[in-house]
Amino acid sequence: MARVRAPELLGRGGWIGANADFGLSALAGKVVVVHFWRYSSINCVRVLNELRPIEERFSAEAVVLGVHSPKFPREHEHAAVERAVERLGVRHAVLDDPDLATWQQYGVKGWPTLVVIDADGFVVGGVSGEGSGAVVFSAVERAVADGDANGTLVRGTVAGMWGALTLGTGGRPLTYPSRVAVDEDGRRLAVTDGATGRVVVCDLAGRVEHIYPLLTQPQGVRFDGDRLLVCDGGTDRVLAIDRASGEQTVLADGLASPADVAVLADGALLVAEAGRHRLWKVARDGSGKEVVAGTGQENLVDAAGGPALLAQPSGLAPLPGGGAVFVDAESSALRVLTPEGGVVTLVGQGLFDWGASDGGPDSSALQYPLAVAVGPPPPDGGLPSVYVADTFNGLVREWRGTAWEPGAGVLRTLPAAGLEEPGGVAVLPDGRLLVSDANHHRVVTVGTDEIVPEAVAIDESWLGTAVAAPIDVESGEVVRAPFAVDIGGLALDDSAGPPVRVEVSADPPGLLGPGPRVWACEGTSGEVELVATGGGGGVLVVAVEATVTDGGTPIVRRARARHDLTVKSRVSL
Repeated sequence: MARVRAPELLGRGGWIGANADFGLSALAGKVVVVHFWRYSSINCVRVLNELRPIEERFSAEAVVLGVHSPKFPREHEHAAVERAVERLGVRHAVLDDPDLATWQQYGVKGWPTLVVIDADGFVVGGVSGEGSGAVVFSAVERAVADGDANGTLVRGTVAGMWGALTLGTGGRPLTYPSRVAVDEDGRRLAVTDGATGRVVVCDLAGRVEHIYPLLTQPQGVRFDGDRLLVCDGGTDRVLAIDRASGEQTVLADGLASPADVAVLADGALLVAEAGRHRLWKVARDGSGKEVVAGTGQENLVDAAGGPALLAQPSGLAPLPGGGAVFVDAESSALRVLTPEGGVVTLVGQGLFDWGASDGGPDSSALQYPLAVAVGPPPPDGGLPSVYVADTFNGLVREWRGTAWEPGAGVLRTLPAAGLEEPGGVAVLPDGRLLVSDANHHRVVTVGTDEIVPEAVAIDESWLGTAVAAPIDVESGEVVRAPFAVDIGGLALDDSAGPPVRVEVSADPPGLLGPGPRVWACEGTSGEVELVATGGGGGVLVVAVEATVTDGGTPIVRRARARHDLTVKSRVSL
C-alpha cells in the first residue's frame, strides 16, 4: 500500500503558541499527532484530556498540535480562539484555520479527528470521535519504535514552538467565569470560575463570603438550602458542597461533562449531560439517577412519536408548573422538557442553523447559547419570561410566549451591550439579570431595558468575615448588634484603657440613625445598641479588636461579623 505524505499545516489565522512560519518542516524526525478540533465542541474539549498522557509520556519524541477548525461564525475570530486556548489550558501549539484549509487537505469529516504522522513525515492513521486516546497512544508508541529502528527519530526540543498561552489571572478575582446562580432569598450569588477551578460565593455587592477551591472545570451551580450543587465538568461528577464546612458529597458520577443542574418542582435534580447529549433526573440525596431525555445521539429531534434527540444541552432552569426549559448549544436551540417527559423546541432549526435574529419560531435564531433562566410569573398569570445567555452572539435574549409549545412565543434581544461570550444568567429579585461576562472576567448586573451592564466588584478582603444571623427591624426600633472575639485563653490588657473596641457600620449608611458607631468595652462579648432608620435592605458589619497579653508584648486579636439587615418602614395609619 502506498504511503501518503502528510500535507503541510496551513491556516490563515496563524499559530497560537508557535512562530508564524512554524509547520511540519520544523518537525522532521518527530512523531506528530494532529488534533482537528473546535472550542465549542465538548467532545473536542474532552479529547484534550485524552492527549495529555501522550504529551507527558512522549515529550521528547512526539509533538501534539491542534488545528482549530471552526463551525460557528464566532469561532472564525482569532481573538476568540486565543481566549479559548488560554481558558481551556491547552498545552500545545494550535493552528487557527478559519477557512478549513488543512481540514480539507487531510480529508477530515467531523470533530474531533486525530491524525498520527510518523517520524518520516507520512500519515500512519487517523480516528474520529471521543474515546480514542488509548488507540492513538498505541499508534504513537509504534511510530516511535519504528522511527528508532530505522534511525529517523529525533529526540529533544523543537525550535519555534513554546506551547499554549499561560493562564494569567493578573490578580483578577475571576478568570473566565462560567455559570451564575442567586440564592432563594436573593441576597447571595455564586459563580463558577471554570479556568481556576473555584466556586465564589458573595453578596450582591461583591463581598466574598466563601471560596470553594479544588474543582476541575466547574460549570453549572445552584443554591439548595445550606448546600451548593455544582457540576464539576472535569471529573464528570455532580457535587453537593456544604456551604458552612466546604465538605463535598458526590451526588452523581460517570456523567460526560455535566454542564448544569437545577432543582425540579418535585425536589429531584435535573442535570444536563453535555458530553453525551442527555438530561438526567438525579435523586436529591444521590441515591439514584435515570435518563429523562436524549439517547446519546446528537441532533435536534423533539419527542413526538419517538425519543427526543439533544445536542450538547448546556443550561437549564426549572419551570413553576413542573418540567424545565433548557438550551442546546450545538443546535443553537431553546427547548422545553415537559412535566410528562416530552421535549419541544421553542427556538432552533438544526445543528447547522444559527443567527442573531428576533421574532417568531420561523425567523428567530441563537448562536451557541450556554445558559437560561426563568423570570418570575407575571401578575396576569401568564407564562414567565425566559432569558438566554446567547454566548457566541455576545447577547442576552428574552423569550415570551403564551404556551410552552412551538410557535407560541417571540424572541427579542435585550439592549445590554459590551458582553463577550456571556456564559451564565440568573434573575435577581428586583427583575434585573445577573450575567457572567466570561471573556471580560467579570459578573455584571443589568436591567432588561438597560444598555450598560454594571460590574459586581468582587472583593475577597471579606473572606474570613463571619456571616451572622440576619436582623429584621422596623424603622425607629433599636438594633441590638452582638459582638464577640476569641482571645485564645490570653489575658485582656487594660493597661492603656478599656481593652476591647467595637465598631459598627452599615451599607448603605442611611439604615442607621444618629448615634455612636464606636464603643470601648471591658468584655470580649456582648451587645451594642443602635437605632434603625429609613427603609430597605443592606449589611450591618460589626468589627471587634481586643488587646491581650501573654505576659510580654501586647497583641491585638480581631473579629468581624456581618448581618443581612432589613429595615421596614413604619406604616402610618
